[in-house]
Amino acid sequence: MSKGLQTLEFSFEGDALTHFGGLFLIQRFCNKLRLRRRLQRILKAAPHWIDYRPEDMILTFLYVLIAGIQRVNKTEILQYNGLFRSLIGLKRFPDQTALRRFLRRFPPPAIRQMVRLHDQLRRELFALPKPRTQLEFHLDSVVLTLYGKQQGARKGYNPKKKGRPSYHPILCFEGHGQEFWHGSLRPGDTASNTGARYMVKRCLEKVPSGIARSRIRFLADSGYFSGKLVDDLDQTGCGYIIVASKVKNFLPMAHRAGFKKMHFGWGVAEFEYKPQKWKQAHRFIVVRRPIEEDPDEVDQLTLFQVGRFKYSAYVTNLDLKAENIWRSYHSRANIEKSIRELLNYLALNKIPTQEWTANVAFFQMLLFAYNLVHWFKRLCLPEEYFRATVETIRNDFLVLPGKLTCRAGRNVLQLPRDYHHQKTFLEAAKKIEKLRLTT
Repeated sequence: MSKGLQTLEFSFEGDALTHFGGLFLIQRFCNKLRLRRRLQRILKAAPHWIDYRPEDMILTFLYVLIAGIQRVNKTEILQYNGLFRSLIGLKRFPDQTALRRFLRRFPPPAIRQMVRLHDQLRRELFALPKPRTQLEFHLDSVVLTLYGKQQGARKGYNPKKKGRPSYHPILCFEGHGQEFWHGSLRPGDTASNTGARYMVKRCLEKVPSGIARSRIRFLADSGYFSGKLVDDLDQTGCGYIIVASKVKNFLPMAHRAGFKKMHFGWGVAEFEYKPQKWKQAHRFIVVRRPIEEDPDEVDQLTLFQVGRFKYSAYVTNLDLKAENIWRSYHSRANIEKSIRELLNYLALNKIPTQEWTANVAFFQMLLFAYNLVHWFKRLCLPEEYFRATVETIRNDFLVLPGKLTCRAGRNVLQLPRDYHHQKTFLEAAKKIEKLRLTT
């Protein structure tokens, strides 16, 4: 019978040890994007940094977030991670004081320059691995509950922690490419649709010239139900599906129009209607579904309930069958997944400082890190990973025991012998080397 180790001695002499061995792939991917050089070029106007250069600190934040370290005070473990320092090119890893100080010193012009670089990379990678001919933008917002005295913290709509101050960022994701498109951090008392019209304008400004407006769709929940926003979208020529608020106001018209039967007792009605203060009538769809007998499932529904049915309503300009409007809208499950990724796997709800500008800088770095992982996934991994979450990519390829050694003058990264994603790992490394950007 094996007894395992009976005697053991300790040695604290290891230098290039890590449990983030797979982060080498992300570092190589960023090198292929010439990310450090681009950051150096755009941050010339930034203040002079004594201890660390701004491009090194931004790369540090990006790698830390991608690695899954969600709090700045948890980065201390990287002080002893030799490979992590080597990936960034630092002799000494910055402590949490240096990281927070960098965020507080990062000026608004530098934040805007970083966002422009983010947009430039998205534009260069847009047609890879194959060109897209249509876009589907998903607008949403999320409440970030705060527990300190952060600037911009306000008491607003907060369904989980009522009465707590919060931030209320607005976000836009592109569904087909699985990537973040545009977003901004907002105080907690900001209404969902505040800034939505500007958001649409900025999203369209970032669309490559080869995509026709008629090939672009916007999907949004009831927080964005507004005659002004709908009018803007009509003028741009884009398609849209927006959930209507105050569903009960549309039920009499839906009943007059009549519900067409669908599967499992569902029904759908459609009609033309001009809400008060709107410029013209629009097409509305009302979907009726039976109330579930399972009480747990009933609790999860947020639809308007009347008798034995629950209802939801949508305004649209798409030339699709009424039932397909509902199906198209519920592809928005992707954005719910994206927001969960940001919250649970990329520290969106872990605000690092009390200063507004510093938190805006962190917010934009976090979104940059999100896209880096999804670009890597899209361009370097097999198709079965296309819908994979950040956490799956992290567990399969990034959080990996490793040791950096030198053999015959060559750097060698030693990884586990029985690593079962070895073939995919090596193929990803080859794809990174072959990657060519479109400019």
